[in-house]
Amino acid sequence: MRIKISDMNNFIETFNTIYSKNTIKAINGISIDSRKIEKNDIFIPLKGKSFDGHSFINKVLKTEGTICFNENNIIKNKRIINTKSNKDAIFKLASLWRKKINSKVIAITGSNGKTTTKELLFHVLSKKYNCSKSKGNHNSIIGLPLTMLNCNLNDDYTILELGANKKGEIATLSDLVKPDYSIITNISNNHIENFDSFKDLIETKAAIFKKLKKDAIAFINLDDKEVSEMKMTNKKVTFGINNSKCDYAASINKNKLKINQRIFNIPEHLSHLINSIVSVYAISNTLNIDNSQFQKALNTFQIPRGRGNLIINNNYTIINDAYNASPSSMELGIKRFSSLPSKNKKILIIGDMLELGKQSLVEHIKLGKFINNFKIDIVLTFGSEIKETFSNLNDNYFYKKHFHDISLLKKTFLKLVAENDLVYLKGSRSMKLERIFE
Repeated sequence: MRIKISDMNNFIETFNTIYSKNTIKAINGISIDSRKIEKNDIFIPLKGKSFDGHSFINKVLKTEGTICFNENNIIKNKRIINTKSNKDAIFKLASLWRKKINSKVIAITGSNGKTTTKELLFHVLSKKYNCSKSKGNHNSIIGLPLTMLNCNLNDDYTILELGANKKGEIATLSDLVKPDYSIITNISNNHIENFDSFKDLIETKAAIFKKLKKDAIAFINLDDKEVSEMKMTNKKVTFGINNSKCDYAASINKNKLKINQRIFNIPEHLSHLINSIVSVYAISNTLNIDNSQFQKALNTFQIPRGRGNLIINNNYTIINDAYNASPSSMELGIKRFSSLPSKNKKILIIGDMLELGKQSLVEHIKLGKFINNFKIDIVLTFGSEIKETFSNLNDNYFYKKHFHDISLLKKTFLKLVAENDLVYLKGSRSMKLERIFE
C-alpha cells in the first residue's frame, strides 16, 4: 500500500513537529510496500507472518530523498527514524493530522456496501463541496490512519471508511477519526472468524455511534434489525425502504425511487444499489444537497471496479461483483441477479466465501439451497469451500459444474457463454474471479 500526500506543506510541518531531529523538506508519499517506493517517500516497514519489511530498508534508502522508520535496531542516521512500534508511529502521525483537520468528518462502517456507499457519497457531495475521502478500501487499523494522511486539512467534508477484523477495532479507529456524522450500512456475520460471537461483532460496529461527539448525527438504517435496535444519545436521522416511520422513507417501482414524495430515476447500472442510494440521499440531503444535484450525481456515478460494475464483452454482459463475498452479500447479489431481465441465459459464477470460521460449512450449504429458489440457467463454482454449495444444488439447471482450476473454469465458461447472456461473478477477494474475463 502506498498513499500520495496531497497537502504537502501541512504534512511536512506536522511531520517535523513530531520528528524534530529527522526533519524533511520534501514529501511525495508514504508506503508500507518497498516495491512502490518513489523519490521523497517515507517507508514504514511492518512485520508480517512470513516477512519483515525491515529487510528492505537498505534497498529503499538507495532511492533519493527516502526516509525509513525502523523498530528493529537503534541506528544513527538522519534518514532512519527509530521507533518502538511502527504501527504506533503511524497512529501518532494520523492523530496529529486529525487534530489539524478543519473539515467535518463522515465515518462509514458496516458488513456490506461500505466502499460503494463512500464512493457514491463522495461523488454526490463533491458536486457542491470540497471533499476528501479514504482511498479504495483501506479501512483497517493500518490502512485507515495512512490514507487519512492523504486527506486535505481545509476541505468541507472528509469521508472515511472504517473496517474491523477484530473486536474493538472500530472503537480504536473512531477515537482516531472523531466523526461528526456516522453511518452503519448494515450488519451481518461477515468476516466473523476473528470474533467470539455475532454479539461481539455487533458491539464492535456499534462503537462508531458511541464515539460520536455530543452534537453529532447518527444515520440509522431501520431496515437492519441490529442497527435499528442500537441505543444512543446523539441526534438520529433514520432511513429505510417501505418503512413509513423513517425520516427518509423510500419505495421502489422499477427504475423509479421515491423518497419522501421526491422521485428519482435510477440508472440501470445502479439498480442493485438502492440501499446505498437511499442512505447517501439521507446524508447528502441533511447536508443541503438539493434533489436536482442528487439526480445529476446519480446519472454520472460509475461503480468501483469489482463491486457490481457492468462489462460488455462480445455482446454478453458481465456483472463484476467479484471484489468480495459474504453470506449476506452473496444472497443479496444472487437475488438481485435473478430479478434482472435477460434476453438469453443467466450464468452464475461464484467462488469461496472466506473468513467465516466455524460457520463456513453451514453457510456454504445454505447458499446452495438458497440458489435453488431462483431461475438461473447455469451455475459454475470455483474453490474448496464452495464445493459444499455445489453439492446442494438441485438438478433444475441447464448446466452446472464445480472447478478447482481457474483456467479450466475460464475455458468452460467461454464455450458456454453466448450472445445476450447475463453473467454474475462473485467470490472472496483471494479467489480473483475476474481472471475469467481479463
